[in-house]
Amino acid sequence: MDLDHARIKIADLRQKADFPFAPLEGVGPNLAGWGVIETCLLLPESLAVMAGPSACLRHSAFMAHARGFTERFHMLCVSELDMTLGNHLQKVEQGVLDIASRRDEKVIFLIVGCPDYILGTDFTGVINRLEAATGRRVILGAMAPITIGLKDSPFTSAYTAFFDFLRHESRTPDADTVNLLGTFMPLSDSGELYQVLRGAGVRRILQIPLCRDLKEFSAMADARASVVLHPLANGLNGKMVAEMDIPSCFAPTSYGFEAIRENYARIARAVGRELDVAAREAAAREAAGPMLDVLRGKSVAVGCAINGSPFELALFLVREGIDVQALFARGTIKPYEWELIERLRKVRPEIPVYNASHPALCGRTGDFDHVQVAYGVDAGIYCVNAANVPLSRYQEQKYGYEATLWMLERTREALERPVSNYDWIYGHNFLI
Repeated sequence: MDLDHARIKIADLRQKADFPFAPLEGVGPNLAGWGVIETCLLLPESLAVMAGPSACLRHSAFMAHARGFTERFHMLCVSELDMTLGNHLQKVEQGVLDIASRRDEKVIFLIVGCPDYILGTDFTGVINRLEAATGRRVILGAMAPITIGLKDSPFTSAYTAFFDFLRHESRTPDADTVNLLGTFMPLSDSGELYQVLRGAGVRRILQIPLCRDLKEFSAMADARASVVLHPLANGLNGKMVAEMDIPSCFAPTSYGFEAIRENYARIARAVGRELDVAAREAAAREAAGPMLDVLRGKSVAVGCAINGSPFELALFLVREGIDVQALFARGTIKPYEWELIERLRKVRPEIPVYNASHPALCGRTGDFDHVQVAYGVDAGIYCVNAANVPLSRYQEQKYGYEATLWMLERTREALERPVSNYDWIYGHNFLI
């Protein structure tokens, strides 16, 4: 298949319909991580029971193990025939009862898969009986990758399900408490964002992955405002705004100095405090200079597996005089990214954007042999000769100007000691 079917120039990418979709797409290398099970189990004092065919359960088992959640993750294998006939409901109900009788967790996630989603199985009665019998909160979720690009992703739905617990909490607003939503690997409490907020008088900063128990998680209901750092949290935040009247702002992880300054301005308005970041930006610009010089003259590709937007990172690099040769994305371009695409169009309209999951890309690496630096695991798969900088959501998380310097430091390290993602993954048979 011709590679032109899998790409489009930034100049021509103006709406979702322009993106090079295919009738049948693969599961691209950008989809590693942040699975439904790992997302659900960020909630403290919770366990997850996943019911479905064994093939559906396999991947979640790997990811639960990778995140150290195996102790709180249970699988219930049911046959396709039982699911089609609805005979599995009794087995699921009894299975959850058996597990609950041996565990102390206060919240149970019941996770179903694509078959139940396609069949429209109604679990209302099962949930009601389980809650009555166990005295626990039982929250229904789904691992349904067939919905990717069609509606909220399974990960977003799982994260939004946390509201089913929060909505029962009473609210006593605390002007000195702020929520950080959308973190998976949490930000360090000694990092830049914490320092900036504390410098403005914010006493308590809450992230779901750092909540020790449900009591601490419940305190999110009292927050002065929520700061959304990743689109994953938009669903949860929307419910908290609409039904709990908690103000918020969307300030996603960014790498460009202008984008970071805009983010801090949004956060300042949301929390009602002045945030002094001018000195931080000046220091970051000075420190970044020599590291950006190393990148100038090299060809670069940016993928959508990074923590942040590939369009935002590409825009920053282009504005700094760096030669971005390719972008990798999915059709689920986020609403906020269209403005970034418009800005990028004005400075480098000829950059091609590839559909990371398009079958025309399958096995095609020679077309990217000239790329010297690749950001993101997905870009690293295709750009086999490039020094790869994953910027993964599984790595240590940074925010603000600190994230820019961290990204540039990782780039310098990758250039000094390059590791090919392609070699690692295909040479070691890693599961993606």
